[in-house]
Amino acid sequence: MTYKIREPYKHFSDLQRMVVIVRAVLEESPTYKHMQFDEKKTMNFLYDAMHGRPGFFIRVIVDENDVIVGGIICLCEELITSTDKVAYDLTIMMDKEHRGHCITHLVEIIRLYKVWAVAQGAKVVKMGVSSGLNIDKASHFLEKLGFARIGAMHGFIVEA
Repeated sequence: MTYKIREPYKHFSDLQRMVVIVRAVLEESPTYKHMQFDEKKTMNFLYDAMHGRPGFFIRVIVDENDVIVGGIICLCEELITSTDKVAYDLTIMMDKEHRGHCITHLVEIIRLYKVWAVAQGAKVVKMGVSSGLNIDKASHFLEKLGFARIGAMHGFIVEA
């Protein structure tokens, strides 16, 4: 299978496909699977991000039929304590069946994100794993791409 990177098209089919992938990842996540998924809210958020809301970086990986199989959504914004900016990922989304098959494309997207974040004026560029999926593997992957461990995330799940 061949893949390529592009920005999402500003039409409903790309938006809908991204929502499907995000939902699947969240349903798999030990951190988020117990939470209600609001498709309309997700769609509205992605629509705003795709249509010029400042500070967003979105790239997708598509298959040979130009169907989205994964991607990344990041944000660069000022700190609440400063006009300095920090960039961070909101999600790395990937169809389960395509994981591991388009790793070179994911590496390229992350490289593009880092370049974009610096161009936006970010003083810190971050990526993390809050989903609880493959934490050690993801951490090792990010460290190979030049990210250093700068903190830790802790939490507890409040069951309904």
